[in-house]
Amino acid sequence: MSEELDLIVNAVRRFVRHEIWLQEKRVEPNAPGLPTDVHQRLLTRAGELGIDHLMAPSGSGVGPEVDLPDSDRLRIAEELSQHRAGVLNAAYGLFDPDPPAQLYGATAEQRERFLAPLLRREAACFRGLEDPDLSVLPVDGVRIRAQRHPQGWMLDGTKLFVSDASDAAFGIVYANSEEVPGERHGVSAIVVETDRVGFQHWRPWPTIAVGRDTMELNLSAVKVPEVNLLGEVGEGPAFANDLVLRRRLFTAAHLTGVASAAQDMCRGVVWSRREHGAPLAQGERARLALADNEVSVSASRALYQSASDRLDELALAATSFACEVGLAVVDRAMDLHGPAGGSADLPLERWARELRWQRLSSGGVDQQRLAIAQRLISTFKK
Repeated sequence: MSEELDLIVNAVRRFVRHEIWLQEKRVEPNAPGLPTDVHQRLLTRAGELGIDHLMAPSGSGVGPEVDLPDSDRLRIAEELSQHRAGVLNAAYGLFDPDPPAQLYGATAEQRERFLAPLLRREAACFRGLEDPDLSVLPVDGVRIRAQRHPQGWMLDGTKLFVSDASDAAFGIVYANSEEVPGERHGVSAIVVETDRVGFQHWRPWPTIAVGRDTMELNLSAVKVPEVNLLGEVGEGPAFANDLVLRRRLFTAAHLTGVASAAQDMCRGVVWSRREHGAPLAQGERARLALADNEVSVSASRALYQSASDRLDELALAATSFACEVGLAVVDRAMDLHGPAGGSADLPLERWARELRWQRLSSGGVDQQRLAIAQRLISTFKK
């Protein structure tokens, strides 16, 4: 790392380890967030580091005070997830509210209506955990139907596994679009406000990610104007594809950060725990676990850094690989910690559950692998 990047990374590491870890000790182990007053105070402290909106694309008008390349931003992002809630809520959004990547590619009017309030932290949006946000991912699970009407679109159907919907002002909905009744015209991405007539928060949908607000939504004849359509009709999964791939690299960095934090815990526990009268560090089992962890974390970091230069199938591979690495490293860490590894006193048990949940998102790791294969096959020139 350059000297400047090294200073930033160390400052962020101290912030996460000293500020966020301290506050997490004062809340319930599966808490989805920090108390409002604490979050606001830490938000001010985070702003002093000058790297707010870390994940915003260059040229978007927002981002770090110092223009950093994506490779540097990713390395900083890896530090943000190294705390208890880091798998699904890296640094509690203190360094970036993390709006849907597609909104950065929306029209100027759409960015002003939907993106700007998120960046100012004046609004929240819901997210579908199985949204077909890449053209190579399957769309068979789309349960919502969008029909043309004189003012725009009318949506009907249910949306499952939706996160952060309780306080959301809007979200992106993928729907089977019908410009002519009964004739499907692909899948379209449409922004839907939660205060529209017919929009219902149907029921909570609890998962193994206990700290995640997940529910089922119902849309019953919800009418939205034409200006809420993102991109072209029927091309929703492919809309702003490069931005979606870029966002996946940050997910890979976050997951690598969790694995790195678990490895740090392993390096400490092998000296504090004893087995047969001697520290674990003197035994072969612990040494091999540490070595395997280090190789895995280093490989995951190298993969997402390589993918930052070419937004293609490597971005999908980086996310998939980082999730697998996180699960493997956390599992070894739990073994080395013994019974304490499954205790809520440590973050390992929450990481294990939420990494497993992350593995199921976007169709699961196998779907990511199939998406990689599809890209390789479709882009090969004989």
